[in-house]
Amino acid sequence: MRVISGKFKKKKLLLPNSEITRPLRDYVKESLFNLLTHSKLINLELNNSVVLDIFSGAGSFGIECLSRGAQKVIFIEKNKNSIDILNKNIKNLSLNEQSNIICSDFFKVDLKTLLEENIKLVFLDPPFQAEFLNELFDKLKKFQKKLSNALIVMHYEKNNKFNFDFYLSIILKKEYGRSIIIFATIKN
Repeated sequence: MRVISGKFKKKKLLLPNSEITRPLRDYVKESLFNLLTHSKLINLELNNSVVLDIFSGAGSFGIECLSRGAQKVIFIEKNKNSIDILNKNIKNLSLNEQSNIICSDFFKVDLKTLLEENIKLVFLDPPFQAEFLNELFDKLKKFQKKLSNALIVMHYEKNNKFNFDFYLSIILKKEYGRSIIIFATIKN
């Protein structure tokens, strides 16, 4: 896996064991960032923004954001092996000052404190077999005022029958083999 564009273009990233995480494939990540950058439907200025990367794994998405000019990324990951790899990736690219790494279950994290930052982008990449999407979005919805200007990007499995329309106003939806990426905002 590599950084696709920006300051760290072509830099290799370390990955945890494939049984631990399911990294975003390079072609999916490249397409996702092309849409973030060039789609007329998506209104996001990544430069100097704060990004919340939930279920961050080795940090590929958040590091790509930093490479492309994001001011700061808050990484949330509970798997200790993934956190070790994430820390190495951050250290190898000297991104310690721009990174806040939280080793915890997302459901135990105090979002109220984290969302004091002006979050512009929330990336969600939970395990494909996750059965906690209601709880995930219920927690985010509690902070809809703080997230009202944030773009939500979610990566999930095509077979997932979860009703995202209850929680999100979907702007754009793209299929990549067995995975789907949606771009959305939190519903009021």
